[in-house]
Amino acid sequence: MQTRQGPYRWYVLFVLTAIFTTHYIDRAVISVLIEPIKQEFGLSDSALGLLSGLAHSGALALVALPMGWLTDRTNRVRLIAVVVTVWSGLTALGALSTGFVSLLLMRIGVGAAEAGGPPASVSIIGDLFERKELPTAMGIFYLAMGLGTGLIFLVGGFVAQYYGWRAVFLIAGIPGFVFGVLVLTTIKEPTRRAAANVGATKPSFGAVVREMSRNRALLFTVIAGTCASLAHASLITWMGPFLIRVREFSLGETGIVMALATIGGNTVGSLVAGFATPALARDKISRTYRFPALLLCLSLPVCWLLASVPGQPAAIGFVILLSVILGGWAGQVTAVVLASSPTSMHGTVSSTYWMLANLVGVGVGPAAIGLMSDVAGSLGVAMTIGASINVVAALFLFLACRYLKAENEPGDVPDVEGLIPSGNEPSNR
Repeated sequence: MQTRQGPYRWYVLFVLTAIFTTHYIDRAVISVLIEPIKQEFGLSDSALGLLSGLAHSGALALVALPMGWLTDRTNRVRLIAVVVTVWSGLTALGALSTGFVSLLLMRIGVGAAEAGGPPASVSIIGDLFERKELPTAMGIFYLAMGLGTGLIFLVGGFVAQYYGWRAVFLIAGIPGFVFGVLVLTTIKEPTRRAAANVGATKPSFGAVVREMSRNRALLFTVIAGTCASLAHASLITWMGPFLIRVREFSLGETGIVMALATIGGNTVGSLVAGFATPALARDKISRTYRFPALLLCLSLPVCWLLASVPGQPAAIGFVILLSVILGGWAGQVTAVVLASSPTSMHGTVSSTYWMLANLVGVGVGPAAIGLMSDVAGSLGVAMTIGASINVVAALFLFLACRYLKAENEPGDVPDVEGLIPSGNEPSNR
């Protein structure tokens, strides 16, 4: 089919990656503005952790399953166009905030709208790319994580310093409107792979739960991704305030450092993992997670060094290194979540994963680090404790490896088979 070959699918991937970038811009904007908002409204770290974490991720989690249901049943292109316009508009309205309550309501609205973007995008990518191409495609898609976060730190830090934090909300909301129009006018809804199955019915949520409980590789992958999301969100949220408070960077300098770390570091990590994971695994599916699991384990000592070694040059180096490490896991986890689930369940399964990763990971992580910082009086110690969760995530990835190997039998988990190209793979799609 024409949409599954040639340059068009790469164009679609580019547009979806750009929209996912605006997702991270609007998601991370509050992290850039923690210090000026704290000063203006006199908020505690616990309250700021709530704004940057649970307010957004809790709303996202509540709406994730309905969005997954819509993804499996409606026009995904139109759904993406609507939700990106909504979350961008609400972000821009953050400029009118008058205190904690108005910021809280804005973050809740943004989180609810952002629940619809990634599952629909991932579902479209799954229809346009073959299984063996998914690690690379998802590695490219997850460039958005570093690009979006880095751009808002770079631009937002300087805008906040010279024009005030309210201007940052306005600027952050603009790109989403542009890409919302672009996706609606230039991308067509692709044919779903599951549509080729005559008589196929849309799965219920109960069927999805049964599939996840039966498919241990999928289950442990989701658990690992949730744990890694907790550590990732905690570190990304509080690295900026750590540089300002402990290493005495200015707001503008912090923006530059975080931009270098997230744009450069996360991009390198995502691309390297996207190409290295299938290359190192070769034809052994049980090796799929070794590289991202190793990266997650390395994050703990690097975070400890960031908190322990004094001096601004050392802080810059460790922040960039930590960002490279954090950039390598997300795309690979999502690729296997997608590949190990039936095509008719892609929207609901990815939404379930997205819900758990955001509710438990993003929701609990930043708020917990803020609370530990308030109690212990040390933000560096709190961040190191948060990074230790990545070791737990790595353990679940290794467990998933075992089940990937055990379940990779004909007729068992056919979508995982072929994730690692063997060079002589027949297509059963």
